[in-house]
Amino acid sequence: MKAYTKTNIGLKHLKHTVISRALQYTFLALSVTGYAHAQQAGTESAKPDTKGKPVAPSVLEAQESNPKPTNAGGAAVLPTVIVKDTGHIPGYVTTRTLSATKTDTPIIEVPQSISVVNRNEMDIRAVNLNITEALRYVPGVTVDQFGFNGTGFEYLGMRGFNVQTTANFRDNLNQAATGLYFGAFITDPYALERVEVLRGPTSVTFGRGDAGGIVNRITKLPSATPVREFEIQYGNFDRKRVAADFGLTNADGTLMFRLVTSALDQDTQVRFTNTNGDRASIRRFYIAPSLTWRPSDRTSITLFGDILNNRSGAAAFYSAAPDLITPTNTLISDPAFTRYSTNQASFSYKIEHHFNEIWTARQNFRFQRQDGNFRDINPAGFAVDPITGNPTSILDRSAFATKERLDQTTLDTHLQARFDTGPIKHTTLFGIDWNRMNASLNYFASTSLTPSIDVFNPVYFQPIPTPDFLAVDAKQKIDNVGFYIQDQVKYQNWILTLSGRHDKVSNNTSDVVSGDVFRNKDSAYTGRAGLTYLFSNGIAPYFSYSQSFLPQPGIDRNGDGRPFDPTRASQYEVGVKYQPVGSRALFTVALFELTKTNVLTPDLRAGGVLSQTGEIRSRGAEVEARAEIFRGLNAIGAFTYNDVKVTKSEDGFEGNMPIRVPNTTTSGWLDYNFSALNISWLKGFGIGGGVRYVGRVYNDDANTSTTRSFTLFDAVLRYDHGPWRFFINANNIFNQHYFSASSGGNFFRGTDRVVVGTLKLNF
Repeated sequence: MKAYTKTNIGLKHLKHTVISRALQYTFLALSVTGYAHAQQAGTESAKPDTKGKPVAPSVLEAQESNPKPTNAGGAAVLPTVIVKDTGHIPGYVTTRTLSATKTDTPIIEVPQSISVVNRNEMDIRAVNLNITEALRYVPGVTVDQFGFNGTGFEYLGMRGFNVQTTANFRDNLNQAATGLYFGAFITDPYALERVEVLRGPTSVTFGRGDAGGIVNRITKLPSATPVREFEIQYGNFDRKRVAADFGLTNADGTLMFRLVTSALDQDTQVRFTNTNGDRASIRRFYIAPSLTWRPSDRTSITLFGDILNNRSGAAAFYSAAPDLITPTNTLISDPAFTRYSTNQASFSYKIEHHFNEIWTARQNFRFQRQDGNFRDINPAGFAVDPITGNPTSILDRSAFATKERLDQTTLDTHLQARFDTGPIKHTTLFGIDWNRMNASLNYFASTSLTPSIDVFNPVYFQPIPTPDFLAVDAKQKIDNVGFYIQDQVKYQNWILTLSGRHDKVSNNTSDVVSGDVFRNKDSAYTGRAGLTYLFSNGIAPYFSYSQSFLPQPGIDRNGDGRPFDPTRASQYEVGVKYQPVGSRALFTVALFELTKTNVLTPDLRAGGVLSQTGEIRSRGAEVEARAEIFRGLNAIGAFTYNDVKVTKSEDGFEGNMPIRVPNTTTSGWLDYNFSALNISWLKGFGIGGGVRYVGRVYNDDANTSTTRSFTLFDAVLRYDHGPWRFFINANNIFNQHYFSASSGGNFFRGTDRVVVGTLKLNF
């Protein structure tokens, strides 16, 4: 069964054994050398201080953790900062962001709902398999709508919309490039310093941001603080993982280097019955070197590259019984046939130069490529008893394979100016970005009969004929150029944020097999306006209106094979943010109404292929709290209510709720460090726990079938002793068996209990 909304790219399959051997030797050499742990400020590179000179990221993080006092005239006075290797930043609260405006801005001043998951939280909650694990306690976000997934695909929904590829950003550059079938770029969580979630339309400053929002992954890059970290991990399903993070800098701080690497080998909960416990597995290797050169105190140049190889078997997609409403324990795929194999690599650079106290120029570039080879099996319906005419338990199947390649080149250049016009302060941004995607797809069907399977007594390791009929030989090139301008205007306690953008898009799509060739061009103007008022007690109400425009990769295989039309969206949002003065806390309440056109939806009667139809309106409320309640006790709370309706539909589903969209989600997490009690034998111990609730979802467009709600519990026990840190994490600790959704006669089983022990050394 194919993952319905995934599209991935393919390339020539590299020999796995040769690569893995070479990378293993590289990894072992690096592991012996050492590693390190340091928190960055989450900023792209050095930011200017009050004299216009760059400040090391560790200094900015220290400034963020300490409120800036003001003098009698109200001007900000930076505190004296002593840079030390603090190991990790305590707590879960981050107060500044680069993602929302591409400028270093306090979150409380941004007229948009924002959440930040920092490295400390990811370590404590053991986020190390999929990026979706980091977002389990974030409002407005729904993760794993297709249940447990070991393939690396990042299934996400935001504010009622599927954004698994369109929300994919890294270091302020889009990596949401979606291939023509399965292909999509994935991320190893260990590579990240933090994750920033922007809810609502964001394409004005970023381009290619969808209606629901974006998830911006901030990469670990060289730091002025030396980094030496080594980590080993073991867990159930025979999970084995090693990781290392090593960084150094020269004496004068002009040259900094960092190397991040990890290797994973594990089985999964995806178990094939009648096979003595045969399970789908995951094999993954990641390595990322980076180098920063500061030729002067005003210029910073960072070079960054990474390689990620991912191999996995089947996902947790289980067949329904012949009545199509009762789940079985039968996987549609076959352990000897189903394979998801990707090799991806990227090269990036970041250049930043401060001309003076007013002008700063930045340029970010990335080229990335993914080659994918995929094989899976789709259901083809139950065989019918010729006498009774009723469906039997024999499920017909259809094997297929794809070879895909996806290239993406992104370049963003902007000029920032900070200046005053009388009593009004401006932070102005002028920029241009370019995004090119080249995707190719060879889709092979099988001319031989794929063996059927009895869903009540399945037999696996059947001989599956290799798909050999080239049904699709498609190529697609999308060029997107955007010009944008933004001004953050401050007058006394008022902050007005104005943004505008113009996009020009060309799409060339062809299929050699069918002979279809499509060429089209489009353009659009989008804007954003927001107003915030800062009260002296830390309360900041805001109002905003924002728009988005997004070219949509892919082919409408339910129609005439033409590319999809761009989607557009607009949103009204009103909210209040509260950051108590002198505290480590941030509270946010947001109400919104969001409308999106040209929505892509999977046709579950046609193997889950995407089709374009209609308009969807989403209204909702989101509440988030991140706070240090008192010394040693940190908390996260999130609540989401969504009222999502189909307002236009070619199939007559107006007024219904889209599939796989929960109307309510809520979560809470508490973490306590016993060192705060000043009891010697408890020093270093910590304990934490959380609860996650996800409401019911509809399984079909007609809203006749639902998957019930579920509640999961997580916990962590940790111990810190000098350079050593030890964690025991348990997610879904009561091992509740649940389904996240059901579609087209397939049930998507959620993540079973996962228990992982992690030993981390910082030296």
